[in-house]
This record gives sequence, C-alpha cells and structure tokens, in this order.
Amino acid sequence: MAQFRATIQGQRGEASRLGNKSSGIEANVNGWHSGVKVVAAHEGDQDVFYVYATGGSGQAQRSELIATVKGTVVTTE
Repeated sequence: MAQFRATIQGQRGEASRLGNKSSGIEANVNGWHSGVKVVAAHEGDQDVFYVYATGGSGQAQRSELIATVKGTVVTTE
C-alpha cells in the first residue's frame, strides 16, 4: 500500500508516482538557476517532509535544507 503520492502537472498533462514507508518519495522542480526538492520519509509513526532549495538544472549540485514539515509543524532552517 502506498504511503505517499506525488503528482505533477505540465505541458503534457498530469503524472503521478507512489512511494511506500520504506522507499519514501522525492520530487524535484527546477528552473535553470534555482529549484526545489521535496523528500518525503516515514520516521517513527509520522510522515516527514524535507524541503531543499537547489541550484536548478544549471547547478544541480547545490542543495540547502530550508524547511522541515512534521505533522502540522513547519520548521524553517
């Protein structure tokens, strides 16, 4: 059974992917110079989402944690 579901809408319609408690799920949305990555994991008894600022398509190696979401609590870094 899927714990996570990710969807994306673009020029060619919508696509979705599933992830379970052990695999988690990761999503990347990039512009040329900046972007975001969201990593979802199941830790203990809750879902946790890590949000990273990235260098986009042009600087893919840059990744900085900017927020963590646990339940209804959002922590910014």
